[in-house]
Amino acid sequence: MGRSRGTRFAAAVVVLVGGLSVAGDGSGVAADRASGFGDRVLARAESWYRQNLEYSQERCYHTGSGYRAVDWSGPLGGCRQPFHRTDCSGFVSMTWGLEFSYATPRPGDSPDLADVAHPIQLPQLRAGDILVADGKHVRLFERWLDYAAGRYRAYDFGATPVKHQDYLWRAAGEHDYRPMRDNRHP
Repeated sequence: MGRSRGTRFAAAVVVLVGGLSVAGDGSGVAADRASGFGDRVLARAESWYRQNLEYSQERCYHTGSGYRAVDWSGPLGGCRQPFHRTDCSGFVSMTWGLEFSYATPRPGDSPDLADVAHPIQLPQLRAGDILVADGKHVRLFERWLDYAAGRYRAYDFGATPVKHQDYLWRAAGEHDYRPMRDNRHP
């Protein structure tokens, strides 16, 4: 690091624009405004959050149709749109509007969210991006509450029900997350 706290903060000032958090350098502002991607992703996340869904790696869910069993003989994660697996990576796949429920990124050749996302830097996080703990968990980023203090709000489906709460970056007991963004929204 080597920079003072004030310099670090100035380099990564976070501005809220239309409810979307973006890096202080403005990266992504025009793209998010034009596409509405972050708004759509958060609306989908909120829909599952409000439905109080049960966490399961063995079931798929679709609003209006309910639950059904995962078909592991099918492609990828056993669920195909409009159904998505009711776990963390299935939740992200649903919010991103992906055709299949991808897995949490992990070593190996199996398809996972790293096949449809790319790494970004922490200050670039904006609504709809994800925080990935390889092979363990994925969260859906909503916005920074206080970048300098590392406080952020996210959706998290690691247990029943979907959580929508505040987190502290690198807090004790937290996974080592890395930020990523959907390839369709650079």
